[in-house]
Amino acid sequence: MTQSPSSPRRSRAGITIFIVIVAGLLAIGIIPRITQKRSLAAEVSAATDTIVSTSVSTAVRSKSEPLNLPGTLQPLHEAVVYARSAGYVRQWYTDIGSRVRAGQVLATIEAPEVDQQVQEAAAQLMQAGANLSLAKNDLDRWKSLARDSAVSQQELDQKTAAYEASLATVSAQRANVQRLTSLQGFSRVVAPFAGLVTARNVDVGALVSPGTSGAGTGGAGLFRVSQTDTMRVYVNVPQSLVAAIHVGQAASVSLSGQTHRSYAGRVARTSDALDPSTRTLLVEVDVANTDHSLLGGSFVQVSLATSGMQPAIVIPANALLVNSAGTQVVVVDDHNIAHYRKVAVGRDYGATVEVLSGVDEGAVVVLNPSDQIRDGHVIRPVKVAGAD
Repeated sequence: MTQSPSSPRRSRAGITIFIVIVAGLLAIGIIPRITQKRSLAAEVSAATDTIVSTSVSTAVRSKSEPLNLPGTLQPLHEAVVYARSAGYVRQWYTDIGSRVRAGQVLATIEAPEVDQQVQEAAAQLMQAGANLSLAKNDLDRWKSLARDSAVSQQELDQKTAAYEASLATVSAQRANVQRLTSLQGFSRVVAPFAGLVTARNVDVGALVSPGTSGAGTGGAGLFRVSQTDTMRVYVNVPQSLVAAIHVGQAASVSLSGQTHRSYAGRVARTSDALDPSTRTLLVEVDVANTDHSLLGGSFVQVSLATSGMQPAIVIPANALLVNSAGTQVVVVDDHNIAHYRKVAVGRDYGATVEVLSGVDEGAVVVLNPSDQIRDGHVIRPVKVAGAD
């Protein structure tokens, strides 16, 4: 059976149609992708070649201003007065707000047990004195007998030891009498120094005991006396400003809400060590209070001059860029090329911030840096007012 000549032609035609269909399908899928890719590349190239206009400002040094820190006024000296003699409070003579002299009687304590102990100790001292006198007479007689060899040396040594023991007993009893007499004197509670009575925690009839405040005083001592002629306030100075603080430095103290008046003070001492938890230096400022207008416990503002230090560099706060790389700013060089710089930030003033490192004075920084700005891109800076 012979094959028809038209069969190969039909077969080749079918193959050709199939190839045409496949090529058409490929063209439909590939050509749009190529076109889209070329379009995106063109857009990226155009965006890359476009110079972004952005606002910039200049980093400047801040003005030399005093350092203002909060604190609490405290008396220069303050003491809680406790009872040293056990007994009942017979009478108190000063109340809160009273100014007292050093040694002035604040209260008296009735201590009959101590009085009896003093009498008993005095009687024991008299008894010890009588025994000493008898021992001395015996020793003198035995010394005379020893010169005549009427007694042995051992017997003489025994009399000598008895005399020395009696002498030691008299000394011990005399010391006990002095101790109890001093304790009896503590029935008069006196002020340790001249100052102001700021607390009275005792009343007539209250039971007190040595070393404690006793019943009825709540564990806070009998009195609290404060020396308010000079007040002091402790402030914590940041580590970056420690170099500007020295003993004898002038300071100004003002009460909260009374900015019309300030009090002159001075730095009396510092801790000479930083607190590792806060990185601050503890500074004590003493303030004269001759008119007693400053009250202990008042909240105050302490102003310390920092003229001895170079002011920090300040930039606008909206120049900061915080991301996974840390705190950064975009700096523009002389050729208008953007560079990212990592910075360390100091004090925050609201509209501006201190920059401790990463930016030099006079550097041009970008404000509100956008994602369009890349490191190394050329930008068109638009100058705005510098940071103050």
